[in-house]
Amino acid sequence: MSIYHRIICFFLFSFLGYLLECVVLSYENKRLVINRGFGHGPFCIIYGFGAMGAMILLKPLSDNLLLLYLASAMMATIMELITARMMIKLFGSFWWDYSRKKLNYKGIICMESTIAWGFLGIFYFYFLDGFVNQMAGVVPEQLERFVALSLLTFYMADFIYTMRLQLKSSCDEDDATLIGRLKVY
Repeated sequence: MSIYHRIICFFLFSFLGYLLECVVLSYENKRLVINRGFGHGPFCIIYGFGAMGAMILLKPLSDNLLLLYLASAMMATIMELITARMMIKLFGSFWWDYSRKKLNYKGIICMESTIAWGFLGIFYFYFLDGFVNQMAGVVPEQLERFVALSLLTFYMADFIYTMRLQLKSSCDEDDATLIGRLKVY
């Protein structure tokens, strides 16, 4: 499997994560939510990193459902915590809010999501990984490099643009507003 195929898979997982976030939040908020990524494109790259991390770290546990569930729940929750901490440090906010959910930590992580992450890990190994690899396989081998580099270029341009907007927005606010701000798209 080429690096280009892996990059396409990464973005497919990121896109599916974006769709999952939009569906879950639309249901929870009882209104359509269509922007769940950091940038302007339809990607939540934490799902791409989660899928790649699961492939590398959790593959040895894929035959043991209980261990796979627990490790998936723990890995995704830690990723969510680290991501939120980075976003708070950079922007003074993070892009979700679990403060109304039971058993949450500072609105950043909660038991409900941790439980869901465990099931998502099982779903990943028993269905999603094969499906995404098949979807990426639809791209002709001679076009893999072009598609992968185009996705990377688009995402990097979008990321840099959004990062500049977010940092400017953070700098324009006074400290009291910044501390209290929570951005949920």
